[in-house]
Amino acid sequence: MASHLPRSTASPGNTLGALYVGTTIAAILFGITNLQMLIYYKRYPDDLRIYRYSVAILWVLDAFHVALSTHMLYFYMVDMYGDLVGALGYPVWSFRLQLVINVLIVLYVQGLYAIRIWNVLGHHFGKILPWLVLLAIAISLGAGIFLVYDIYVTATLPSFFARVGVPIYFYCSAVVVADLTIALMMCYYLYKSRTAMNFSTTLTPMLLHMMRLILVSGLATSACSLLTLIAFIMWPESLIFMGIDFILPKLYINSLLAMFNHRHKHRSNKSSEEHGGRSLSAVLQFVPHNSEHSTAETNIRIPLQDMCTLKDTRKGTLGPSQA
Repeated sequence: MASHLPRSTASPGNTLGALYVGTTIAAILFGITNLQMLIYYKRYPDDLRIYRYSVAILWVLDAFHVALSTHMLYFYMVDMYGDLVGALGYPVWSFRLQLVINVLIVLYVQGLYAIRIWNVLGHHFGKILPWLVLLAIAISLGAGIFLVYDIYVTATLPSFFARVGVPIYFYCSAVVVADLTIALMMCYYLYKSRTAMNFSTTLTPMLLHMMRLILVSGLATSACSLLTLIAFIMWPESLIFMGIDFILPKLYINSLLAMFNHRHKHRSNKSSEEHGGRSLSAVLQFVPHNSEHSTAETNIRIPLQDMCTLKDTRKGTLGPSQA
């Protein structure tokens, strides 16, 4: 059996070192995920159930993925210390399960984007482009199932990497196409909304910032998937592509939470625009201009709500002719 990780080229640096770097970056991104999740639940306690529950489910999956990656790294670098060939030939159970969680997170986030596009943007595209997104997600799902099947039916890592080339090509390509399609559709919709809804000059920079955020998030996940594929093709004797793949689910979750949390600024600006950009004071204050009197003694503050109550009471007590 030809080994995917030959002894002549495999080294601790491009195998275990790559896994270590990828796991460390993934742990840092998981910390950012925690921060964004707290911001989301603080700002949107009454958001749609599908979004609130999905954020919680994704956080649990992400935490589980970090735990599996840590266990896998501990096994290969501590339990199998000094036996690089033996470590690379044995797929520990956490290595297999983290791949399942990885695929599940990616497909889950893409599914949420597809649902949002279908509900919000479907009438702008005649239901055609949303179907293309669903098709790309379905291809990713099929390739992901194939990957999971291969990792559980093969006994060693070399045999797994020897037969997993085609599924990885399909999976990464479908993920890239789906991400770019989602990002471009969202940006196109926001661009059209700018003219259709007559956004003011105050809201236009915010809208452009949101478009950049969507495009950058889609490009980030697409670039990570593309780098995984390139690393698998360029360095098949190493585990560099696995180190990059550890980062992918963290980018997906952070991009989704960034989109959710950015709605706070959009809604605040929109509410301000509806009221003409000015806020009315809830208290009517009378301050005399005479400097001889103390301001504290003559300052009169009457809540507008009390004035409305007095007005209603006056109308009720006075007759029609007296009012």
